[in-house]
Amino acid sequence: MLEKSGEFEVCDEAGDGMEAFAAVKRHKPDLLVLDIAMPGTTGIEVIEEVRRWSPDTKIAVLTGVTSSGLLQHVVDSAVEGVFLKSENTRDWAEDFAAICAGDMRESPALSEKLAASAHAGSLTRRERQVLFGIARGEANAAIAGRLGVSPNTIDKHRTSVMRKLQTHSAAELVTRAFKDGLLNSSDFD
Repeated sequence: MLEKSGEFEVCDEAGDGMEAFAAVKRHKPDLLVLDIAMPGTTGIEVIEEVRRWSPDTKIAVLTGVTSSGLLQHVVDSAVEGVFLKSENTRDWAEDFAAICAGDMRESPALSEKLAASAHAGSLTRRERQVLFGIARGEANAAIAGRLGVSPNTIDKHRTSVMRKLQTHSAAELVTRAFKDGLLNSSDFD
């Protein structure tokens, strides 16, 4: 896609994080298009090394990762662009050219996803405890007993969590919580 645009020359390709880092160190490209999920190392680690060894290389992350927590971490790593693989590809060459010219770019879908997950960051400690109980399949009474409050209090917290995460059922709530990184499978081992 990049070569077909006529604006880019691809100097190398890599199959994993270590190869990506070595290619950047060797070529010092103007632009690195990188995924976050890759064998050998994480994209975040590659970003950190690229910043050290080739500080002028602009970085555009193109990823299939959907976890809002991880995507926010990518945005916070000060890359010049972040794009989701699930989006339309026709504008990427234009976006990448703008990044090379010094602009910052972020896909609209990513912006919406991060804005929605910002609501998730506003969960109180008690709401997170209730969310964990819901994810474990506990009824309001069981969660209430464990936390030492009434089932009505748990119901109010459940309603608040669902409103903040913009969900309408327990199943949707749990799915959203896992996607946004509020729950990890290791929490249930």
